[in-house]
Amino acid sequence: MQGLSLPVILVLVGAALALPGMRGLLDIRAALRSGELGRLGAPLHWLPTRAFVGFVAAVPVYAATASMGIGALGAMAVTASLGFAVAPLFLDSLRRRATQALLDELALHLDLIALAMESGSSLTSALHACAERAPEGPLRRAWARAVLDIHAGAEVVDVLKELDQRLDLRPFSVAMLALRGAERAGMDAGLVLRERARQAAAGRFARAERLARAAPLKLWATLVLCIAPCTLLVLAFPVARLLAWMFD
Repeated sequence: MQGLSLPVILVLVGAALALPGMRGLLDIRAALRSGELGRLGAPLHWLPTRAFVGFVAAVPVYAATASMGIGALGAMAVTASLGFAVAPLFLDSLRRRATQALLDELALHLDLIALAMESGSSLTSALHACAERAPEGPLRRAWARAVLDIHAGAEVVDVLKELDQRLDLRPFSVAMLALRGAERAGMDAGLVLRERARQAAAGRFARAERLARAAPLKLWATLVLCIAPCTLLVLAFPVARLLAWMFD
């Protein structure tokens, strides 16, 4: 019975953390799918979710080191603590990737909206066309939700403000601010969005150039750390045999 007490405690702890932890993970997944980066700043049940991640990482460590006795508890505690500590780093990494994906999509979406408005469509019709014809991704799902809110009777300006808060993306905020300013001043909103789309595309192209310049450095690091040592190891055997033959 004494030997079963610790596994029972682990099962109870896992059961207590499973519900809020899974709810937190599902909330993060939903925020990433819909592009709601603002929700990633304070995810649902974040502390229990971090604890659940640490617990899930620690269980296999305990199972692998169970024969070590008290050492298994130490290894499990260290692993759980590391999982709890690095969870925010993984969340920040996910947010950066989601932000970059939205930035990469933004130029095309603004171009589609501008094209629809320049052809005579209203802003609502242009948003609907973007939600229907844009490539699949979180930004398209965000537009689709905005269109549903507009059809439900909400004002377009209020819907765009709410969408701006959910996305929490500075280039998108600047584009929406320019759009509202153009409508108040009586300017052509399509031309304003077209200019914002050009700037978004220029930012994406600049990022691609930075990645292209960094690629040779990464390849050089791979060459020095992996390929060169392996080459030396492959050549060492025949050279050693040749030297042994010469000295014999």
